[in-house]
Amino acid sequence: MANDVSAKLEVLRQRFRDKAVDEIDVLTGMIRAIRSGHSGSDDIASAYRLLHRLAGSAGTFGLSRLGEEARSLELRLKPLAESDQDLPPAPSIVDDEFCQRLETLRPLLDARDSAETGAHPLRSDMAGDDQVALIVEPDQGRAQQMMNGLALYGYAAQWLASVEGWQDKITQAPSVVVIRDELFLANSGHFAQSFAALPIICVGANDSFARRYALAREGAEAFFSEPLNVPVLADHLERLLSDHADAASGRVLIVDDDPELLEHYRLVLTSGGMEARTVGDPSTLPSMLSEFCPDILLMDVQMGEFAGPALARMLRFEQEWLSLPIIYLSSESDPELQLEALAKGGDDFLTKPVSDLFLLRTVRVRCYRAKQLDKLVSRDGLTGLLKHSVVKSEVVKVHARCQRMKHVSVVAMLDLDHFKQVNDNQGHRAGDLVIKGLANLLRHRLRKTDIIGRYGGEEFIAALPECDMDKAIEVFTSVCDDFSKIVFRGNSGKFSVTLSVGVSALSDYDHSEDAIEAADQALYERKRMGRNGVTGVSSV
Repeated sequence: MANDVSAKLEVLRQRFRDKAVDEIDVLTGMIRAIRSGHSGSDDIASAYRLLHRLAGSAGTFGLSRLGEEARSLELRLKPLAESDQDLPPAPSIVDDEFCQRLETLRPLLDARDSAETGAHPLRSDMAGDDQVALIVEPDQGRAQQMMNGLALYGYAAQWLASVEGWQDKITQAPSVVVIRDELFLANSGHFAQSFAALPIICVGANDSFARRYALAREGAEAFFSEPLNVPVLADHLERLLSDHADAASGRVLIVDDDPELLEHYRLVLTSGGMEARTVGDPSTLPSMLSEFCPDILLMDVQMGEFAGPALARMLRFEQEWLSLPIIYLSSESDPELQLEALAKGGDDFLTKPVSDLFLLRTVRVRCYRAKQLDKLVSRDGLTGLLKHSVVKSEVVKVHARCQRMKHVSVVAMLDLDHFKQVNDNQGHRAGDLVIKGLANLLRHRLRKTDIIGRYGGEEFIAALPECDMDKAIEVFTSVCDDFSKIVFRGNSGKFSVTLSVGVSALSDYDHSEDAIEAADQALYERKRMGRNGVTGVSSV
């Protein structure tokens, strides 16, 4: 994959070079006309834009010396380009030295950087789509206990007794590493480097400040003291993996009028694990935003007849895009002009040329922050699932799609059995852990395309697109069985909780509210039948 991306980037660099040859020839002719007095302000503005493009783009394609020289000439020409008076240019600006320096641009097209700014890191291939926990524990009994407990939450697990030769022993790419603290400290350098992209969780009996500090210093992201509370561990794993996934991915929309730059940025970001789309014609931006719903927007400041700040201000007309982070990506280096652009609707400013690594890291951080803010607005604080109002809105969308596409989809209402007794007998802290335990189990057992939300208190709702009743009942029966096997700890010791589920077919009802009400009635029918199971209902 790395070779494929590098080859594509090289093609883009050559395409940029070929276009730059023609642009420099055009630029030279313009400057000669400007100097002789046979041109007006339009030619001066065109020459300025060509220099501006070279200054901003050349460094991205490994031609930093060309970019620096073009930037210097651009700044010399800027007063003329921004003048309101249609007068011949002063010879002191477009003079012999200016023309001589212009002649040096063509040879600089072959002065490629020795250290390529185009070098870019690809995302790690270690982590797969499945949630796989690598357990590194010398004691097989303790390892089996962890593996059995995590399996109930949907984790596949593999056990290693030591880190020696681990590369040849693992059969699945891990999502997280759970390791005995002594083993981690003894092999921290090599082990942390091998799994640098993965969360590393340590387990041990020595719960002291010194031990915790040593583990943190060597790169561990969490420590759990024994005896191990598996539901707490599973909840922590869920949050860590969610944060890692958010930090390594994101949806980026890039707006620029330079096709080579657009494709270069897209390749760099997608090879780094991001989902990126491009817009070369700013007039199509609103429709692309609605279709793609990006986490952030990268946009040039000047794109032909369109100005980035004006586009940003226009987007802020719509409430839907008020909180969308807009990052300007431009060769404009004047702090005052940058600040003015930010005041018109932008959130950050990156000055071209920007290295591939810096671009990728900046985009990752911005996407991560955007998703964290979105979670604060749309996600339930305890479980991380969609809030009541948000999940109901998503169910409406699923219902509309299944009606339009004639798909069979279902909605389910879930409720924890005798939950008041859990809070009364085991304490509210244990009750919260039970709620989070069910949320984590649902996240692992349902598909990524399924909609899951906390409906209120101990009640949950889930919508399963393109899923029939029989399959839904089978899935939720398995969820109920596994959830009843999870052992929690509370004020009175160990305990377990059961789950009741009601399911209805969204496609059987004209309105999503009616389907939700039917699933709710099926849930209460299950309660009357003795709880701990699934009841389905059909309007037919």
